[in-house]
Amino acid sequence: MSDIDKALFKAKLELETITPEQIQQWAITTLEQDSSNNLALELCFLSTSEQINDYFKQVSKMIFDSNLTKNMIQMLLEEYLSKNLNLTQAQSDFYPFFHKLFCLAQQLKNEKLYDLLNYYDDQLYLSLERYIQVEPEAVFQELLADLETFCSETSNQESSNNS
Repeated sequence: MSDIDKALFKAKLELETITPEQIQQWAITTLEQDSSNNLALELCFLSTSEQINDYFKQVSKMIFDSNLTKNMIQMLLEEYLSKNLNLTQAQSDFYPFFHKLFCLAQQLKNEKLYDLLNYYDDQLYLSLERYIQVEPEAVFQELLADLETFCSETSNQESSNNS
């Protein structure tokens, strides 16, 4: 379970859906319930946010391959969308939003998600440069709808695989 938690915390930190302080609190709470949790023990010895960030930066991205299931990917996406959607209102916010999702898709080696994001990155660029008549906000709304579909398809696939 420790590697799964490590992979999730690394992804959440990169997506900025969790803070180092929240991870420290998780470690304290976890140790109160299970004093043998190795990850919680390691994290309790880190006293600053910078140390927590450095710890997870050093964790190999290979950990994603073996530990994050499609269901966890869906959960990460949904959490990222729910925390950042209200913060992404202006056109200048679109690319930072995209960038984090691109990084996640690349790290997870999820081609379907990467291809989806790549398509919308192209569409957004064409829209911003006025090569197409669609407004950037409309492209962004289409992306959000397709991400929602992606998450529900991922959920449906995971459910049928578990049956």
